[in-house]
Amino acid sequence: MRAKVAETPYHGRRAMPSAPHTPPAAHLLAHAAAQLESHGIVNPQLEVAVLLAHALSIDRAQLYTRLRHPVPLQQAATFWHYVQRRLRREPLQYITGVQEFWSMALQVDQRVLIPRPETELVVEVAVRLLRQHPSPLPVKIVDVGTGSGCIAIALAKELPHAEVWATDISSAALAVARENAQQHGVMNRITFLHGDLCIPLPREVDFDMLVANLPYIAHEDLVALQPEVRDWEPWSALDGGRDGLDCYRRLIDQGPRVLRPGGWLVMEIGDGQRAAMLYLLQQQPELTAVSCLADYAGLDRVLVARRAEIV
Repeated sequence: MRAKVAETPYHGRRAMPSAPHTPPAAHLLAHAAAQLESHGIVNPQLEVAVLLAHALSIDRAQLYTRLRHPVPLQQAATFWHYVQRRLRREPLQYITGVQEFWSMALQVDQRVLIPRPETELVVEVAVRLLRQHPSPLPVKIVDVGTGSGCIAIALAKELPHAEVWATDISSAALAVARENAQQHGVMNRITFLHGDLCIPLPREVDFDMLVANLPYIAHEDLVALQPEVRDWEPWSALDGGRDGLDCYRRLIDQGPRVLRPGGWLVMEIGDGQRAAMLYLLQQQPELTAVSCLADYAGLDRVLVARRAEIV
């Protein structure tokens, strides 16, 4: 026989059964952080907070005000699913589907490389050069190997009068870049082209600047990368060939064809590649190395070259 549900004394209405809950959020966070730490994951407390906030569809500031509150079972189950994915070393950004870059929340998944904070230096340098050396409007910029579109979108937002182009050999990556451009309101200002490096660019357009963050990891070094990178991120966005510079050799060869005289080439490079890149530029008579800037870790990160002016 089904048990009767007791009536509340308030107007005789039946009491609504409360939703089942787990222990408080703080308990879930502590337990999950211990698991991540045991698997060698750095910053486990931060990561589990990000995952629980994502499961609850709130931000971390809101989460920290609810640490004593129980978590509904459905959201707790989602959280533990996220934790299991992270224990398999899936990147946090692929689990949440978001990575912040240049104060923008960008969509990311396994179709694209996760934007790194040091890549913001490419944007910073590009913007500074174009403001210090203004060109006739509209300024024309191309982001070669755009991936998630992070550089192209940041430049479009920083330089509202610029015409931005973006190429990528991966049609899947371009789909992500287009979605990000649409989300951040610059889709109508970026021309996306599918193809290898500068090849899809129209010959009749002379660009004021070419920016690039291309694969620069030597092929034999890929196996030594962290599991989050080696096992999850697209190798096509990482593998730079025997010495890591295969893509840059071709870019330096193609660059003068698309840059106007006096145009800029701004490239992200890997640690220890400065000398080899300078040598490659010396072999291209139409390009001259201008500077190499270090990131906040003190590593050579952005190499700037310029196409010779017509005398």
